[in-house]
Amino acid sequence: MRVALTQATGRLESLLPGLRALGVEVISAPLIATRPLLDDATRRSAAALLGLPWRCYPSRSSVEAWAALRLPFADGARLAAVGAGTAAALVRHGAAGGGTEAPLTPAPLASTAVGLAAALLAAGAAGQQVGLVQGRRARPELAEQLRRGGAKPRRAVVYEVITLPWRVTGSVDAVVLASPSAVAALPAEVGQQAQLVALGPTTAAALRERGWSCLQAREPSAAGVLAALAGLTDDSAVVSEECA
Repeated sequence: MRVALTQATGRLESLLPGLRALGVEVISAPLIATRPLLDDATRRSAAALLGLPWRCYPSRSSVEAWAALRLPFADGARLAAVGAGTAAALVRHGAAGGGTEAPLTPAPLASTAVGLAAALLAAGAAGQQVGLVQGRRARPELAEQLRRGGAKPRRAVVYEVITLPWRVTGSVDAVVLASPSAVAALPAEVGQQAQLVALGPTTAAALRERGWSCLQAREPSAAGVLAALAGLTDDSAVVSEECA
């Protein structure tokens, strides 16, 4: 079984050894890369979020871009993250410890932008300003859900997503997709022939928009993707959800 991984380099690192343990051939086929925006206007926009009661990082790319702008993480704001990987990146950059609270994250099964909005509102963000550190292609769900709950989101765009070409030789049996941007870059002939595995609901929705069926990992993590792919090698396992 040949499985293509399309996420940006350095993401979902634990997938590789896990897939090899399943006995599958892993093909690295990143369809996107991210690039921080380091101009003065971006730095001013991002710096305007300092000192707000809350600041959200929806992805590791947002953490890395913030760090590249040389802006502080420990400025008194309560930090929040989508997913354990993003939270871990914040901790590596000194966003916890020394009296600073650990980043707020939603439960694994709700580790999405909508899940983060719910967690923020439950933690008391209603009526408060919430900084969103995002990329140019960020979907609107996080800001929309926060507004509906009475919070006041303020956005700073700190990185951009670059589309990469499909360079895989020969066919693949399955393709793992971790973002709507990767879905948009996937060649139609590959999407029509391979089993598609979506990391989370927004990626699954993007696949449906292109008219493709898929499996959606039960939780948006490397473990969830591994469980879905394990199900492809074991017809008796029920480990993922159809998102057709």
